Amino acid sequence: MMDLVKTLLRNKVVRYFFSAGTATVVDVSVYFTTYNYILRKTDIPFIGPFVLTAPMLSLVISYSCGLFTNFFITRAMVFTESNLRGRKQLFRFIQVALLVLFMNYLFMKFLVQVLEWYPTISRVVSALSIGVMSYLFHKHYSFKGKKQD
Repeated sequence: MMDLVKTLLRNKVVRYFFSAGTATVVDVSVYFTTYNYILRKTDIPFIGPFVLTAPMLSLVISYSCGLFTNFFITRAMVFTESNLRGRKQLFRFIQVALLVLFMNYLFMKFLVQVLEWYPTISRVVSALSIGVMSYLFHKHYSFKGKKQD
């Protein structure tokens, strides 16, 4: 069993999905904790008539925690050969994350509203499809370094 795990962890794509899965667990855990225990399901008055709803504020906080978790694990375990500065990697990583979020939104909208697929099935298909594209974006953009002579 340990040999199988070692073999799988040698694969960069497996390590990438491991880091994404870990970040998702962090995201969901932080969301649950923030929404239920920190905000106590209470909206926050913002400016004038604007209100930060507890679900949306929890999402922003949890998504940020998941994003940084994903970045640091991906940087340390997956794309270790990149010679870009950390700030530049992080900036690019956030750009890709926002693009991926938007692509997920569009793909889900298409699957659910146009093809009339069940939302949970659509989410799985969307996550896996966009996950592969995300890996490629990070490999060829976020963590791509200058060629060494």
